[in-house]
Amino acid sequence: MNRLDALKYFVVAAETLSFRATAERFSVSPQVITRVMGELENELGEQLFKRNTRSVRLTDFGVQWLPKAEQFLRQETVLFGASAKVSDSELSGMVRITAPPSVYSDWVLKQLLIALAPYPDIRIDWRTGFDVLKTVEDQIDIGLRITQTPDDNWVAKKIRMLNEPVVASPALVERLGLPENIEDLIARFPVGSLLNTKTNRPWAWYVNDELFPVYQAQVVTDDNKALLQAALSGRIFAQLPDMDCRHYFETGELVKVFPHSGSQKWAYYLYRPKQTITAKRVLLVYELLEKIYLSHRAV
Repeated sequence: MNRLDALKYFVVAAETLSFRATAERFSVSPQVITRVMGELENELGEQLFKRNTRSVRLTDFGVQWLPKAEQFLRQETVLFGASAKVSDSELSGMVRITAPPSVYSDWVLKQLLIALAPYPDIRIDWRTGFDVLKTVEDQIDIGLRITQTPDDNWVAKKIRMLNEPVVASPALVERLGLPENIEDLIARFPVGSLLNTKTNRPWAWYVNDELFPVYQAQVVTDDNKALLQAALSGRIFAQLPDMDCRHYFETGELVKVFPHSGSQKWAYYLYRPKQTITAKRVLLVYELLEKIYLSHRAV
């Protein structure tokens, strides 16, 4: 038994309470984790986990031993982290990423895959949606989240502020004219809105720090890309991320209805969960994503 590997497996298993999730993080089989944990328990003479076919829990001894294992690994990282070589096996395996559905997110995925060309053994699980995915239950390694304040359990980097102007096609504006204000727009004009899948109702618009409920929408969808296409068709007014619309502002296919309105309190955060051990492939992908986001703010 490699004691250092056993400690790493133990700490991650204690965080995830899942031998399968631990195996995914280290690109080994769940049987390897089970075997090594058994060997570690035999060496210690104490049981670290209570486990059955449905759940894994730390024993009292495991709870007490965890801080000692974490401290040892932190010292090992300080001692060897700056000069340690990364093996090929550490740059292989799955990295699960979640991001909001948008044209911008699609572009980022393309850039990430191009940047990962030297690392053919890293696999990407790319999930888009507005539902909040949990790092443990959904095994998310990296995420992009729209929020006002990052979670305390994240290692987070602010990417950019979120600005969502109200947009429409010039043909629709020419046909119906311009509304006096947001209330007038929502009350008298055809609008589109994103769907809140938890309530099965349209999300309210957030404009200039105020919420405006949308009671009747001509188009409702759970995908920003679909809402963008509906606006381009000349059917609706919609509130959309500025970065998704920028190309169409330049071509004249879309215009801002209220040029000085938006929702500037929200921001995009790139994050990964705080963990004692983070796989090298996850750190690499996080670093690549950070560079892509921060060096392409104008996209």
